[in-house]
Amino acid sequence: MTTSIGRFVAALLAVCSLGAWSAPRALLADGSRIEFSVKQMGVAVSGQFRRFDAKIDLIADDVSASSATVTVDISSLSTGDADADAIALDAPWLNGDAFPQARFTSSAVRRTGDNTFEARGTLEIRGKAREVTVPFETATQNDGSTRITGGFTLRRSDFGIGGGEWNEGDLVADEVPVRFTLRLAAP
Repeated sequence: MTTSIGRFVAALLAVCSLGAWSAPRALLADGSRIEFSVKQMGVAVSGQFRRFDAKIDLIADDVSASSATVTVDISSLSTGDADADAIALDAPWLNGDAFPQARFTSSAVRRTGDNTFEARGTLEIRGKAREVTVPFETATQNDGSTRITGGFTLRRSDFGIGGGEWNEGDLVADEVPVRFTLRLAAP
């Protein structure tokens, strides 16, 4: 009888710990970043988005059931130069007034290694949606939080970012690398 009770308690603990891990975990602003870099006339201009939210549900035992939604406040763009920020938020570029948010919503997550994954989903910027694959890795921190790091490259022309003279020659590169670090609260 003691063995049966022991198995029941072990199974209950396993279910409870899985539920704690698989529930969406709060995004911790401290240690979370979304950064980008764009080349203008061959010179890299870096920036970041200061306000964003993420709802990430990583299910350890069934990664394919995991999901992620990341929403970015476009007006929080910062390059460290107020004039450059104003241009980037204007209508030919990100058009922050008409399109105040960018959003990634996963449709599938798969494991690619011990702590490495790919999230496939839809990235929507300026009202245009494109399918993207975002590789990322996870690392559990000493405080029990999880750090997720990754990146991808988007083509600004796919989303109508920039236009006219900005798309001529090599004035502004079409490819924009995006890097992120998301820190999730402990389960």
